[in-house]
Parts: sequence; structure tokens; C-alpha cells
Amino acid sequence: MYKNQSRIRNGSTTTRPTYLVVRSILFIIFAMSLFIISIASAQEVYLQTGFEKDTVGKPPTDWEVQADSEMMEVSTEQVKTDNKSLGILGGAHDETIGVPIETDNPIISVEFWVYITSGGRSFNFKVVTSDNITDNNGGPYINWDAEKIQFFDGKGWVHIDNFETETWKYVRVVADADKSEFEIYIGNDRNQALKDRGHDGLAFRNAAKNPTAKWVTFHVYSIVSPGYVDDLLIYEGSEPLNLDVDPKEKLATTWGNIKRTSVWQ
Repeated sequence: MYKNQSRIRNGSTTTRPTYLVVRSILFIIFAMSLFIISIASAQEVYLQTGFEKDTVGKPPTDWEVQADSEMMEVSTEQVKTDNKSLGILGGAHDETIGVPIETDNPIISVEFWVYITSGGRSFNFKVVTSDNITDNNGGPYINWDAEKIQFFDGKGWVHIDNFETETWKYVRVVADADKSEFEIYIGNDRNQALKDRGHDGLAFRNAAKNPTAKWVTFHVYSIVSPGYVDDLLIYEGSEPLNLDVDPKEKLATTWGNIKRTSVWQ
């Protein structure tokens, strides 16, 4: 009997260290998960809009407009979700509309639905690192033109990919001011765009003017084919935000997981 009790005591002493090791590992895993969540919660959203609160026939509220014409306006002509979108319908050379960005992060991501009508050159999309919203240099300079998407690297136009017109596509652009490079991902919806292999290492139109982005803009030059944008989302960093999508496919951010800020607050 004494021998059996001895075995039991010995078994208990070997089991306790194992329990402590397992508990320590679980604690480390839990602490790491909290650390990852804290990183995600610090990610800032600069703008999320489907243009539903804006007035049709006018530029979006609080946007900077550098244009003489009234061809960059909230529209109901082509809409992906709900009732409104932003129409870039025409304009003179170098007319621009955009939003200011205040960030310390050299990397920002911009996502949106885009609809390009057929016929020829459409609008340009720019992430501007200059203090001047109209500056064409120092950031991604992307253009849609007759079934293709291209960018200007400071020397000439460079083909990115074919781009179907007369239908809505989802685009995600990641701009890195540190590297003066950007990435672009394209899909038939957001999920497909996030899974897209994408195109990376694409050059800014000349080197960044500042360490961070200052503006996100839509711009026209020799435009002949109108385009439309819906569900515009701008946020810091290169990691995609965790978004829920309702039955209408309208983007609805899980605001509990991120810190939302506004450039106008």
C-alpha cells in the first residue's frame, strides 16, 4: 500500500509542472491576441462614404474642388449601392476634386467601386503627397482609358491591366510614400479584389513630395468617357479592414475593431 501511495505522489509532482507549462503557453497566446487586437484598433479610417448624405448635382460636402465646371458631382445616373454615387462626367484639363488626409503613416489604402463608360479616356485617380491638391507629381497617377487601366511613372504611360467598361469593378490601391511606390488590386467585388494577386512595385509619378499622403483626388485631363465612384473608403496602413457586407453589398465597417477619425472633426 505504501508503494502505491508513493507512486501516486510521484505522479502528482510530475503532472503539476506540465500543467504550469500549458497554462503559461495559453497565457502567452492570449497576450499575443490582445496585442494583435490593439494594433488593429489603432488603425484609422479617414473617410467612408457612399455619398448618400450629399446633394445630387453638387460636389460632396466638405470636399476640395479645383474646377471651373460642374462636372464632378453626386449623381444618380450609375449607382452600385443605394441611390447615389460620385460622377466624374467631364471637365477642362487638370480639374480636380478630393479630400484632405491628415496622417503620420506613410502608407494609406483607398478602396472604391468604379464604373467606366466605353468610348475612350476617362478620369484619373491620384494620391497626392504634395501640399498642393493640384500637383500631379509625387504619388500614384492612375488612369482608365478604353478597356485598360494604366499609370504614369513620370516618363510615360505604363499598362497595368485590361479593364472592362460598362460594369462596376472594385479597386484597392495601397500607396507607400516611403518607397514612392503603390500596389493595385482589382476584382468584380471586394472579396475578389482582396484575393487578387495584384500589381505591386508600381512607381509614383516621380518621388513623394512629403513623407505622407496629403490628398486623395479624382482628376480629369482630356476626358471623353464619364466615370462613376461608389463606396469610397480611405484608411491607414496596408492591411485590409475587416468589413461586413449587408444584402445590398453596402460597406458597413465593424467600428468596434477600429478607431474612426475624420479629417473634418
